[in-house]
Amino acid sequence: MRPVSRRRLLQLGGATGLAGLASAGVVGRSNSDDRLQDHEGPELEKYVQPLPILDERDPDDWVGIGQYHNLEITEFTQQLHPDLPETTLWGFDGQFPGPIIPGFRGLQLAVEVDNSGLPDEHLLSVDERIAGTTTANYPGHDGPVPEVRNSIHFHGLAVQAASDGQADMWVSPDGVTGPRRSRDVQVIPNQQPRLSTTYHDHTRAISRLNNYAGVIGPYLVRDGSERQLGLPTGEYDVTLVLADRSVTDDGALYYPDEFVPMFGGEKATVNGAIWPYMEVEPRRYRFRILNPSNGRTWGLRLRNEADDSEEVPEMTQLSAGHGYLDEVVGVGPYGDLGTLLLSPFERAEVVIDFADFPGETFTVTNHALFPYPHGDHHNPNTSSPAPDLDEVMQFRVSRDRVDDPSRDPHEIEFPTPERPDPADAVETREITMQMDMNEAPMFHTLNDRGPFDDVAIRPQLGSTETWELKNDTMQSHPIHLHLVRFWVEGRKDLGADEFEDPRPNERSGKDTVMVMPNQNVKLTVAFDDHAGTYPFHCHNLEHEDNAMMRPLEVVGEDSDE
Repeated sequence: MRPVSRRRLLQLGGATGLAGLASAGVVGRSNSDDRLQDHEGPELEKYVQPLPILDERDPDDWVGIGQYHNLEITEFTQQLHPDLPETTLWGFDGQFPGPIIPGFRGLQLAVEVDNSGLPDEHLLSVDERIAGTTTANYPGHDGPVPEVRNSIHFHGLAVQAASDGQADMWVSPDGVTGPRRSRDVQVIPNQQPRLSTTYHDHTRAISRLNNYAGVIGPYLVRDGSERQLGLPTGEYDVTLVLADRSVTDDGALYYPDEFVPMFGGEKATVNGAIWPYMEVEPRRYRFRILNPSNGRTWGLRLRNEADDSEEVPEMTQLSAGHGYLDEVVGVGPYGDLGTLLLSPFERAEVVIDFADFPGETFTVTNHALFPYPHGDHHNPNTSSPAPDLDEVMQFRVSRDRVDDPSRDPHEIEFPTPERPDPADAVETREITMQMDMNEAPMFHTLNDRGPFDDVAIRPQLGSTETWELKNDTMQSHPIHLHLVRFWVEGRKDLGADEFEDPRPNERSGKDTVMVMPNQNVKLTVAFDDHAGTYPFHCHNLEHEDNAMMRPLEVVGEDSDE
């Protein structure tokens, strides 16, 4: 283990000693010979703790026509499983994941993030081989680059660039700022359609570490139409945050010493609990499923735990995050899709009807190999395969019949926002994904360029473009564009002539799309909201941290400036 400094010892309770620190969940540093999957965590019994239900955060104040939230990032301990000691984590308001921040369409949100309570030594090992960890990596920036720093991004929101929480807009606990940070209060206009999404750390070179430490939370934007649709509400509207983690026997988070190009945890956590269960009534529930995992894609299904029973309730997907799908999509043995597939930072809203299954138990299973789609990918530094997780959580249905005033989602006419016409595209851009295995550490790029290279893409404010995302690597990549919503027009194998229709649950506005190996995905992108410089990147956090990010500049006059 990496020695714990005297300063760190004092910050965590000084007199407890190293043994006390270990039991409190201070992360261990492995020896330099340890690599990606040489770690074997403790065996833990599944489904022995209830699912934590995340609370909605009340605003700290009201400013003008909007809410004001003062979010603190702190270090704290939290028990992830009853058989583990408490784990030391970082997160918002002293919890992992952070609380739900509720927004409302048309009601402005102002957020100020305070990380002054964090220590100045990171919870996890910072690998200075990754560009962005030293002053030399920032042209025109001659200040220090502290080991601990944060930049918080509200994912999928149309905001001015200065409020976007981009990778160079960080601040350290003692107030050192990144070269592009210009404001402390982020303003979220909430002028776009309703959505379910996340707020999370986006700091250059250490986003993977900060998110893995726990700096993530859900953000919901509602609108008036939801109240009229008849969807499950209140306690029957549940947010599920899926994030894989590895832990040691003493409860500490495990993450490798040195940078690895792909990392998957050994345990499934939902709302901060390892393999929880949820007691549900025999009626409909709405679940907002978020995947802020570093690199894991989840492929979700239901399994009936009754002997020889293959009957399961259908998951009906109604949203992919933004607005609603053109048509709801059934997920299950008799549905439109057999599996609900979510790559990192994709989301899905589903309704599950347990009415016909009183007294039965269903396990949420995972059928996506790691890394997706091929699995059995070996890190170059180890002979051990990456971990697969075949189970996530359980639903236990009570026997008592209950009234259910909600409506069958198949009978609801969902509002769908206007979308740009692909025929209006004034530019077609090709974005090609590459990987370089000849360098150490291995890195990925977009169009053979990285985040520190000059801007090469300059769409005009108000224009529509066609983007073709081409994946010439062995792994899938979830590509995220800041600022905009885009529409998936089709997919095809590289070299094929015709695009095939997008998946049924991709037919809505999106901000993140999974591009499979040897595949070309066509998007229609509308740059309607703001001018300024924004990134687009792979949302595998290890890839994002090590070169798979590029800037674009929306050119024009921003009327909101």
